[in-house]
Amino acid sequence: MPDDIPSRVKFIDRERRRIELVINDVTLTFPLNAIPDPLYLAIATIYDGEANPECKLLRAYYDTVLQPTVCTSDPTSIFHFGTAVKTAHLSLTDEEIENQIEDIEGELLSFQGRPYEETLEERIELYRRVYLDDSKIDRFRFGAAELYGDVTYGNIRRDPRVVLNFQHHQPEKDTYSGWQVNCIAQIVFPGDPFYRFMRAMRSLFVRRFIDLRASEYPCAYIFHVCEVKDKSLSSRLGFVPI
Repeated sequence: MPDDIPSRVKFIDRERRRIELVINDVTLTFPLNAIPDPLYLAIATIYDGEANPECKLLRAYYDTVLQPTVCTSDPTSIFHFGTAVKTAHLSLTDEEIENQIEDIEGELLSFQGRPYEETLEERIELYRRVYLDDSKIDRFRFGAAELYGDVTYGNIRRDPRVVLNFQHHQPEKDTYSGWQVNCIAQIVFPGDPFYRFMRAMRSLFVRRFIDLRASEYPCAYIFHVCEVKDKSLSSRLGFVPI
């Protein structure tokens, strides 16, 4: 980890559910909270169902629950904030990442050289298998790979307090859910098992490689969940004034 990063996660106490953050030599303490069940299930089961693989993939693309808007602080900007859409994933526990990462990477390698459509069902099954056992998933964090290392990366280096805005639409139930998830972002660099896991999950459904301007993603983020606010739209009985 580069030593010029002005902020860092100092300590994570899972038993007491708190996280300590250092910003410019000042230590701040925040709570740790679990991902709410509706959001957790929406992500973990997004490829479930009896539809064919192409329909499942299309449904996931249209349902933006895997692509929250990440809001970061930029004190040098006139408006003080920056936003970016990131592909976020649930995270296995550190122990399970260590246990599974080589197998996951091996399966991804087995897809190379074959048409994407031919491997789609296998990719979906890999995703479902990774998140099949709830006990192996860390309910207190999300993860994401950083593609370029520009604005979002620079902002998080200065201040890791970020907001993830999730949306989940279920047209068959006529529901529209939203969550504001306040997090502490931890930067993880190539070589770390968590980085390898997020790189694998990020590339699982990539049909064409994006020009990253480098041979690797510059880093990955651990988004430690501190606070969740329900932003869901709900209907009320009665007349709505015009």
